[in-house]
Amino acid sequence: MLSAVLGIVLAMVLAPWLSRALDARAGFVLALAPLAAFLWLVLQMPSIAAGGQLFESLPWVPGLGIALNFRLDGLSLLFALLISGIGTLIVLYAAAYLSDHHHLGRFYAYLLGFMASMLGLVLADDLVAMFVFWELTSVCSYLLITFQHERDEARRSGLQALLITGGGGLALLAGLLLLGLAGEAWQFSALSAQAVAAHPASSAIVALILLGCFTKSAQVPFHLWLPNAMVAPTPVSAYLHSATMVKAGVYLLARLNPIFGGEDGWGSVLVVVGAATAVLGAVLAIRQTDLKRLLAYTTVTVLGQLTMLIGTNTPYGLQAFAVYLLAHSLYKGALFMAAGAVDHATGTRQIARLGGLIRFMPLTGAAVALAAFSNAGLPPFFGFIAKEFKYSGLIELGPLGWVSTAVMIATNALLLTAAGLVFIRVFLGRPGRFPRPPHEVSMPMWLGPLLLALGGFLLGAFNKLPEVWVVNAAVQAVSHGPVDVNLYLWGGITPALVASALTTALGVLGYLYRYRLRRRLNRLRVLWRISGDLIWDRMLKRLFTFAGATAASFQHGSLRRHIVLLVLAASAVMLAAAVPALGRSGLAWHASSLSPAAAVGCLLAVLGAGAAALMRGRLALVAALGLSGLGVALFFLGVNAPDVAITQFMVETLTVVFLGLVLRRLPPIGVVGSRSSLTRRLHAVVAVLFGVAVSLALIVVVSQPLPGDIASWLLAASLPQGHGANVVNVVLVDFRALDTLGEILVVALACAAAGTLLVRRRQAAVQGGRVELDSPLLREGLKPLAGLLVLVALVLLWRGHNLPGGGFIGALVAACAVVLIVLVLGSAAARRLLRVSALRVSACGLLLAMAAGGVGLAAGTNYLTGAWIFPGGLPLGTPLLFDIGVFFTVFGAVVHLLFRLHDCEEG
Repeated sequence: MLSAVLGIVLAMVLAPWLSRALDARAGFVLALAPLAAFLWLVLQMPSIAAGGQLFESLPWVPGLGIALNFRLDGLSLLFALLISGIGTLIVLYAAAYLSDHHHLGRFYAYLLGFMASMLGLVLADDLVAMFVFWELTSVCSYLLITFQHERDEARRSGLQALLITGGGGLALLAGLLLLGLAGEAWQFSALSAQAVAAHPASSAIVALILLGCFTKSAQVPFHLWLPNAMVAPTPVSAYLHSATMVKAGVYLLARLNPIFGGEDGWGSVLVVVGAATAVLGAVLAIRQTDLKRLLAYTTVTVLGQLTMLIGTNTPYGLQAFAVYLLAHSLYKGALFMAAGAVDHATGTRQIARLGGLIRFMPLTGAAVALAAFSNAGLPPFFGFIAKEFKYSGLIELGPLGWVSTAVMIATNALLLTAAGLVFIRVFLGRPGRFPRPPHEVSMPMWLGPLLLALGGFLLGAFNKLPEVWVVNAAVQAVSHGPVDVNLYLWGGITPALVASALTTALGVLGYLYRYRLRRRLNRLRVLWRISGDLIWDRMLKRLFTFAGATAASFQHGSLRRHIVLLVLAASAVMLAAAVPALGRSGLAWHASSLSPAAAVGCLLAVLGAGAAALMRGRLALVAALGLSGLGVALFFLGVNAPDVAITQFMVETLTVVFLGLVLRRLPPIGVVGSRSSLTRRLHAVVAVLFGVAVSLALIVVVSQPLPGDIASWLLAASLPQGHGANVVNVVLVDFRALDTLGEILVVALACAAAGTLLVRRRQAAVQGGRVELDSPLLREGLKPLAGLLVLVALVLLWRGHNLPGGGFIGALVAACAVVLIVLVLGSAAARRLLRVSALRVSACGLLLAMAAGGVGLAAGTNYLTGAWIFPGGLPLGTPLLFDIGVFFTVFGAVVHLLFRLHDCEEG
């Protein structure tokens, strides 16, 4: 299962490149990924149909018990077959429909990402993993809806879909977290229905989950985004409505039905909301004149009906849900692709301008005919079986069922009318007024609709095949207990058959009197004035106005005021926590002996900080802060922390150089700080308060006992396990190497990003860089001094595992050597000596550090676990290789930023 998802993800990554390399043939290559997933799923059908399930698990966050757990049962198999099978046809269709689009490769990537996200959603057994895929479908749908981003309506519709489904996603996240706590498990397959029902928050869980599902599946009043999403290219519309995102909410409702289906409130809410959605969608569908919007509103109707069927929780209702889900996916995918083909061939989707297309587009017309018959619920199509079972399932509910059946009859009749508009009016009506001469589309554009439409016919005619291989297993996965699944075309004269006949008669009358029906509906002007879109736009405008006014009161543009408020808030929090703790009995006070060097360091740090508070020039401030930093380094050295002291010293040195390079580009100012004496006093009080708060918080923290003697363990394990006497370095490159890898990655990315923002001076690029310190004495003494620093850096790197040093410290020392060369000889001379791009050095170091961790994986242990050899008794291992990677990463990143700063454009 994971391989199927990853295969589609790989195709997504390769899509832009393949589109450029293979042009029109890229679609056929990319379609192989979902096709392979579809074929693999077909091979699993026998075992799933026999009642089995497949499980896969990949640890994700083991400490929290979160894993990528996948499960393939009857319900997920049904959805996964639709996603991968229809997805294959959609990729081929898109290759022809958007063949001349200059961003086709990007479209492939978005579409395949959407496909992988939806496939992961229906296969995920873990609640957290499912939610991650749920949100990915929202993001991918936004990218697809706004694909033609130069159009205002595309951007508006994409934002609307993202905000509605994203807002529902937040509610769903809360509901899933509560569900995991209440159900005593984080897997769908392990949730306890009894524990959830007995939990005090069970009602809140149901409400939050329903809110998330209703927004995703466009239930009233969240249906607005779905018809508006029709501004997306037709391949998106076809895929969105047939197999993917709009079915995600329905899928989750079905998945959780065994947990919540026993509650009366669950079923009642689903039936009522589903019925309201079905009626509204059907009425609005008849009023549409655009083919895609008509089909979109019929999808809203079907989603409402599917929600109703889950809410029935009866044997016939659940069978109808599985059958109707499959039937709708087949005929709706075919109709949407055919609508796109009509638009592509004629230049319009307006029903009033279409007619008589069967003469020009016979293959597309055949596909529309078969799909429309299934949509109308006519025998022997699969849609007819779905309609019969829908009525049987609702009638089983009793009085509420008869009311729901009446709603279903009315909405199904309107769906039949809509089917007549799509086929009879467009393909069999009088010749239309086409913007351009119509013609049959290419094979990839009619093949998908025809295959899906034929599928709806064959599954209905040979209904035992879907019953045995797909529908039965899906129904068992949705229901509370065993359900006897038995699909049939003829079940005798039953109330369901009478309701079906009444539906057909009303639908035919609706088509024959469609103009009169529209005029009657248009008389309800009061209802049509209540525009959901207008309400949405006004609500969004007021929300942005409120947000802007709120932000304006806080974002006043004064950095000093921001810092003062931030420091005051932090001080208040620390004092509120520290002062009560200081008054408690049993607080352990620890006072270590202070060496003269540490005392001098403290004095220098305080003097430097005080000087920085009083200095007015920017360079004087840098010098004062540098003095404070050197005092801190001396303090570390005095308390026997040489590694930290050397790192502090080198960082402080490079900071002074970099700040000097930056500040000389800024325009001169007379005074740094406020000119108001009152403001300066306020800043002094805030600074003292913050210092007192931090000091008290540190006293409380260091007085607390640690969970176990960590220091003793590290001292004891450093040499036998890490083969190093320098505990600090062993921790950095062995015990906590993953943290160090993340840190050097941040350093590399930060320096690369900062360097990119700096523009090199043209003159420097031509002349080879400017010399900052033009001194013959410095030029003569520079090379041996720089060479000595490089040698010291290498020594620090080599000995770092047993003595003070290491890759990070060595890299900073080597960077100081390059600083001297740049300041005396210029950046061009430094580049010639380096011979390799500094950014490449950093990238190679990062790759080397990552490769060192892979050795542990190859040896069958965890990533970044040290592997050692002992030639002649000398311990050599992957931690040394990792430390070399750290050296090159930090050195390259710092030197790259140095070069860019030295050569940047003057302001």
